[in-house]
Amino acid sequence: MNGKVKTMVEPKIITKRAFKIIGSAFETTMAEKDVKVPRLVEEFHTKRIVEIENRVNAPVSYGVFIDPPNWNPETESFTWIAGVEVDSHDFLPSGMVARTFPDQQYATLHFNPAEHEFDPYPFLHKWIKQNGYEQIKGHGFELYEPYTGSQTAFILHLPVRETESRN
Repeated sequence: MNGKVKTMVEPKIITKRAFKIIGSAFETTMAEKDVKVPRLVEEFHTKRIVEIENRVNAPVSYGVFIDPPNWNPETESFTWIAGVEVDSHDFLPSGMVARTFPDQQYATLHFNPAEHEFDPYPFLHKWIKQNGYEQIKGHGFELYEPYTGSQTAFILHLPVRETESRN
């Protein structure tokens, strides 16, 4: 065994207040994401993050994915944003994007790639279905506290609501 654990702490449901981010964004496909996303995230954190003047909650940063309506992951691209939380969108650096996310309930999972030997995304998707929730389509994010490189631990957040059977 290589010292990695195959399971981890139980996911949990949290409610997160509305928040605003500014960051660098691009379109990618599932087939290309494993190369393109780390490149964008690293470039954002090493070169562009310093351009954001009104950052709040440092050292927290985000990796946000936004799926288009009726997204087909086999053939269509999605948006990835490497960003940080801000108090307003008034100071938008050139070439960056601004987004606001509403109050939302999320299923969360702490994941550390240096310690855990599984894919956190299907693990959390399965847990959501097995625990009386359904995922709300559209977005989700990885939260870094702080981002330190490609092996940074993160908290995966997928927006959810309770299913009828849970009520």
